[in-house]
Amino acid sequence: MEILEVVKDVIKDRINIDSINYDDRLDELGLDSLDLVETMLKIEEAVGVEFTSDEIVELKTIRDVVNLIETKKM
Repeated sequence: MEILEVVKDVIKDRINIDSINYDDRLDELGLDSLDLVETMLKIEEAVGVEFTSDEIVELKTIRDVVNLIETKKM
């Protein structure tokens, strides 16, 4: 499964939303800091990479999450 689809699926399950776009802001989707950490833990499991807390706090959009995963998978 494509990384973007994995990220979207995890976030959709977390916040019960139908549509997520590549440039959506995480805070505008309703993810507060605790939600974001918990969501990123689930994404870690799904894609097989680990994130530092410093990396997580820098994430602003879905694009940022996908780019971080792609960078770590290289």
